[in-house]
Amino acid sequence: MTRFLGGRRRLKAESWRRAGVGRSLGASATAVALLAGCSSGNGEPPAPERTAAAEVCRGFAKEPAATAALKAVMGADHFEEMLFDPDKALEGLRDAIRVGQEDPTRLDGYVYCGLRPADPDKPRFKIVVQGVAGWPERDARLAGKTTWYRSGVQASATVVHGEVYFTCHLKPPAKGIVIQTDARAPAGLDYSNLRRRTELITLANAAARHISKELGCLDDKLAPGVPAEAPGS
Repeated sequence: MTRFLGGRRRLKAESWRRAGVGRSLGASATAVALLAGCSSGNGEPPAPERTAAAEVCRGFAKEPAATAALKAVMGADHFEEMLFDPDKALEGLRDAIRVGQEDPTRLDGYVYCGLRPADPDKPRFKIVVQGVAGWPERDARLAGKTTWYRSGVQASATVVHGEVYFTCHLKPPAKGIVIQTDARAPAGLDYSNLRRRTELITLANAAARHISKELGCLDDKLAPGVPAEAPGS
């Protein structure tokens, strides 16, 4: 009787060991399947997600003119969004609007949009937004290098970047500020291409209009679409 019970115990122990091996093999197979699903099929990690030009950075460039300008500047139509935080930018701007321009320490700059094309070695594009104490006067010495446009309180572009300044006032007791959007072109572009000015001011203006709408700014005087050149440009 004792030998029989001992045999039963050995059989049960053996069945548990086999079940354990089965569970281990099953878990290993699952892990392999998951890893395979997370790779590109050749052992490399999956490619980063790409977003269409009209949809990047909360859709600031969804209007046809801005979409075309972004594609032209970047030489691509899908991008990886990177190193930007639009929520932090809007929060910082709202805080600055509440205190007004009396406290310049609150007028920080934020990367509202950061992009790079599918090729990670290609240059990157970004839009920086910040509250500012005012806007620069037009400088005659920049004639030929800068084009001025009619949007907001001042707008200008070179082949390197486009800038738009606009006022953002909310209902009292908010004090309001001047906001600058700066569309910075990727490095290494053809700087002899003067169309770049129009493309960059279109992107800076599209970002300004998008930010103004998100903040609820009143009477921002921002032009729709592509801003017209100002007299004397």
